[in-house]
This record gives sequence, structure tokens and C-alpha cells, in this order.
Amino acid sequence: MMHFSASGELLHAYPFGWDITPAIWQHDGTFSIITKENRYAGVGSYCNDANWCPSVRVPGDYQGYYITQMNPSLEVEWKFRSTNTFSCERNSDGTLRCEEDHPFGFEWCVNAPAVDARGVVYVNSEDGQLYAIDQGGTLRESIFLQLAVGAAYTPLSLGADGRIYTQNAGHLFAVGGKGKRRAVR
Repeated sequence: MMHFSASGELLHAYPFGWDITPAIWQHDGTFSIITKENRYAGVGSYCNDANWCPSVRVPGDYQGYYITQMNPSLEVEWKFRSTNTFSCERNSDGTLRCEEDHPFGFEWCVNAPAVDARGVVYVNSEDGQLYAIDQGGTLRESIFLQLAVGAAYTPLSLGADGRIYTQNAGHLFAVGGKGKRRAVR
């Protein structure tokens, strides 16, 4: 990820930036950039051309999945790491059936995070959960939707009604109130 001046001068760079669409949180006369950072073990840079892209994005790079917030100079303000290792699915009676099968956590499967005026960051994950992350990178709340699935990068939106709209397993969910969820069909 790179930040250029209006005249094209490179001002700042962050050593990650493939397959991302960041969110911007305006606050206190400045802004923060929030993005997913899905890091895969043994995978080089996105272009895989040693003439233009490094074979290792970051020295010591290892597998892990993060939501990262940076200041305008692309300096990390905080990171939140995916630590859930269980694939779950919701049974017809509402109970969950889970299996521990993701030792490095799950990818963030969001096109772009959403962030509200308070700076709470909302993201969905391939573990089937919707996460709310407070400033500082601490978990505020999470809610399991339907299924841990190798999902396509799915949209997530904040509605004017205060609900979070996301999808999982082919269903649209509207989440609002005190962690209530419901499928919208």
C-alpha cells in the first residue's frame, strides 16, 4: 500500500497491499485507514515477478489474518488477529456443530470493512462470524451467522437504521440491537 503526493512523490508505504479495499474513518481532524491483511505462509507478493515484486512481502512473514488500522502516514495504530480455529454450522434447531480445523484462524472475507462514527470496525470472516472491533484493536462483540464457509469476499454495510447488513452461506443478514441476528430473504 502506497501514499503519494499530488505531484507523484512517494510519501509513505506499508509492506502489504494485495486484495484489499480499505475503509476510512474520519476523526479528530484526521483519518485512519482500516484494511484486512490476509497473510498466507510461503506466498510471495501478488504479482510473483521478482523484477517488480519481492518474493517475500515482509521478512519473517508468516500465516495470519489481521484487521489493521493505520494513520495517514501508514503507521500501524493497531491490529486485530483472527484467532478462532473452529469451523461451525448452525443446525436447524439453532444449536452449533463445530470442528477445530483452522490452526491459523480464518481469512477475513470482506470486500472492505465498515466503520461507524465512533470508530467501531465491522468485518465478516470465513469463520461465519460478524465481528465488531473497538478502537485499539479489542473485540467488542461477535455473532455467528450461519456457516463457516470458504466464502467469496462479501459486502458489508451499515444501514441508516443502525443495522449491519452482511451475507453468509447465500443469505443476507440484518444484525442490530443487542447482538440479534435475522436472515432477510
